Amino acid sequence: MIVLRCFRVDRVNFAIRNYVEHFLKKDFVESKPTIISSIFEEIKSPKEPIIFVLSPGVDPTDALSKLAIEKGITFSPISMGKGQEK
Repeated sequence: MIVLRCFRVDRVNFAIRNYVEHFLKKDFVESKPTIISSIFEEIKSPKEPIIFVLSPGVDPTDALSKLAIEKGITFSPISMGKGQEK
């Protein structure tokens, strides 16, 4: 992979994914969808926060608001993204 990085930087991620799939498990490279209701069931206290670390293009707000409506819970999201910390 070091030689690959020297000649083809654009192929390094692909090579790492193939290596992990081959020698470890496919579970380590596949992303599974998060089931919001299962996270809600694991919470032990109403004061326990849920923190999402997101990648670009991912927004769980709709799923959270639907779950809040189903459970009859007040939902107030706080965005801590770039430029929104005020």
